[in-house]
Amino acid sequence: MMKGRIHSIESFGTVDGPGIRFVTFMMGCPLRCLFCHNPDTWNLQGKCQYELTPEELCEEAMRYYNFIKKGGVTLSGGEPLMQAAFALSYFRLCK
Repeated sequence: MMKGRIHSIESFGTVDGPGIRFVTFMMGCPLRCLFCHNPDTWNLQGKCQYELTPEELCEEAMRYYNFIKKGGVTLSGGEPLMQAAFALSYFRLCK
């Protein structure tokens, strides 16, 4: 069973895309950008708040559907593509 390593979740994000969004901050990033806002997400094996399946994360996002239906969902990080299979599965479920 595939599980994503998730640093944190913001249920009513307004700066990570248009509209009100359900934002998931994933663990892991190899880039080490100088002015990164989330350096605590860099280590893929670091401390994470959640380990969820794509289905579990989608269920959580859908709890906020009435608020995010004109916005959407965002995967941020870290670098979400460090967990590409999870990201693809999650976005397919959200569609």
